[in-house]
Amino acid sequence: MMSNLNEGRRDTIKALLAISATGALTACKPKTRDDSKSVSGNRDLVYAAKGQFFNAKEFAFLSAVAQTIMPKTDTAGAIEAGVPETIQSLVSEWGDDSFRAYWRAGLRGVSNELEGSFAALSPAERQAKLADYDSKVFNDSIEDKFYKDMKHTIVSAYYMSEPGATEELHYDPVPGDFRGCVPFSEIGKAWAT
Repeated sequence: MMSNLNEGRRDTIKALLAISATGALTACKPKTRDDSKSVSGNRDLVYAAKGQFFNAKEFAFLSAVAQTIMPKTDTAGAIEAGVPETIQSLVSEWGDDSFRAYWRAGLRGVSNELEGSFAALSPAERQAKLADYDSKVFNDSIEDKFYKDMKHTIVSAYYMSEPGATEELHYDPVPGDFRGCVPFSEIGKAWAT
């Protein structure tokens, strides 16, 4: 019984992420960076293993970025919440070839922009490097639509995970009475429900 509930929950999360990722599909347009031009050839669409599109290097990079964006604190981080696996599943099982090509080229582009083996850096070095790149992207100094989409997907996957929804956010399966105007200082966190 519990297995069926978990499988249904996973399918629901995949569907919600797919809806979120639809924006990435419709917004796919040529990039200004040389390394993220349209992907050509079938070798860029080859799965690394059965049911897994990303290869070990891509998955390690995605995991490092996800854990840097949503680090482990007093609550689970992105890795503990299964965010990289969720994105691997989303791209491998849900996306079409253009979506997979967008993610592969996008990961390659961000990795090149961060110059070097990001996954091999210490957490503090990752944080500094990613914070600098993030501020440039969101201040429009660098145009990188994929990075914005990837960050959105990471955060969405995190808050749709059990630890994100029940540890990071307040969770009450049956919330109490409606109070329309409550000072934020009384709440302390946003609610998942």
